[in-house]
Amino acid sequence: MENSLREMKDHYTLQMEQLNGILPHLESELAQTRAEGQRQAQEYKALLNIKVKLEAEITTYRHLLGDGEDFNLGDALDSSNSMQTIQKTTTRRRVDGKVVSETSTKVPRHEVSRSRVPFGEQ
Repeated sequence: MENSLREMKDHYTLQMEQLNGILPHLESELAQTRAEGQRQAQEYKALLNIKVKLEAEITTYRHLLGDGEDFNLGDALDSSNSMQTIQKTTTRRRVDGKVVSETSTKVPRHEVSRSRVPFGEQ
């Protein structure tokens, strides 16, 4: 009986050593997977920011090409967020590349969670 108990103890000790040998490898894999997930999330945010800027710039060009009237940057930006703020908007009218009129207004606007400036105006 003591012999059987000793054999069982030796068996479980060996099994614990094997599992303890595997554990650091699995922890390392988990850390790498988490780091990769964080990197992908940051890359996604950067790409989303670029997409928003490009959409705003496209809207700007469409508006300018479509009717040639004064343009308000707020028109190009999506206002689907929930926080209300005051946004100062400057509208410039250009003729032959020169500013011929400029007005500034403060209007209520939904706050955006990231900077949304047309791509070329960074």
